[in-house]
Amino acid sequence: MDMKLSPEQMKLRSAARELAETEFAPKAAEIDRTEAYPFDNVAALKAAGFMGYTIPTAYGGRGGSYFEAALIIEEMARVCGATGRITVEANMGAISAVMQYGTEKQKRLGADPFFRATNPRSASPNRKPDRRRPR
Repeated sequence: MDMKLSPEQMKLRSAARELAETEFAPKAAEIDRTEAYPFDNVAALKAAGFMGYTIPTAYGGRGGSYFEAALIIEEMARVCGATGRITVEANMGAISAVMQYGTEKQKRLGADPFFRATNPRSASPNRKPDRRRPR
């Protein structure tokens, strides 16, 4: 299939590629080796607007399409498998079911973590993440 990207989609893919290559690629082997959760990568994804990209704007997201999210995911996964998987879940995982079928309260509650704390185990972005591996 010959897919032609719109200028906006090309700009999105380029921004995702630049972030992936400059921020995530240099750390990918270390993330794999240590199996540490890449909280810094999540923060960078949030700052770029790539977490919750498919969440409707009414709930704080960008309201992007799944195709556009796939462009982002492809660039992340190309350099760092862990970050690629995080990006999948942040845009196409359970949050998509909540946005499609949830109540208004569930939608607001479901979208909130994507735009709040860096550490998913913390309500405060100032708390230091726990990078220890479970034993």
